[in-house]
Amino acid sequence: MQAIKIDELDAARRIVDLAIKLHFSQGDPVGVHTLTVTAYRILRRHGQEKRLPDIVPEYLDLIHQADRHLFWSSLSCLDPVSVKTPGAQDTPFWELAIEITDLLLFICCALFRMLDNQHTHEMRIFIIWYKAINPLKHGHDPIFNAKTRDGFDYLNSLTREKQLNMGYDALRNLKKPEGQSLSTIRQ
Repeated sequence: MQAIKIDELDAARRIVDLAIKLHFSQGDPVGVHTLTVTAYRILRRHGQEKRLPDIVPEYLDLIHQADRHLFWSSLSCLDPVSVKTPGAQDTPFWELAIEITDLLLFICCALFRMLDNQHTHEMRIFIIWYKAINPLKHGHDPIFNAKTRDGFDYLNSLTREKQLNMGYDALRNLKKPEGQSLSTIRQ
């Protein structure tokens, strides 16, 4: 039997990258959510151990007040203890919102960077995609300027399926610094 040794932060990076690839390929939303929550828990714990500021309250401002309960329930839905109380008769159901998974994945990218890591190519594409389809257009954000406004407005006007396709195309066509495309690395 061959064992693989992997650093926990490297595992979190790989989980986030895989979640992004699955997200853009319109894979199973429960699988994307499961990967995202796993990475989030690892990255958040590392952030707390390093006494980094909690960015979750700031990012929760990106979703409507009435939808914030979905954020917390989405985090706990994969925790077997919080899902079913021992002896309970009814079958629990999970309430997932794809927008919450998107936000969690965005937070994972931010946490990864806060832990003194460089964003991966997948994370950069996801961050740009997320900012383009969500109302994050702050005057100080360097991604938004006169050159990008039309493209982001166009992406925002598309259906979710087309937005994901555009993200997937960007991810597939992105070149690694070594000159190797992501599509050849995925094989």
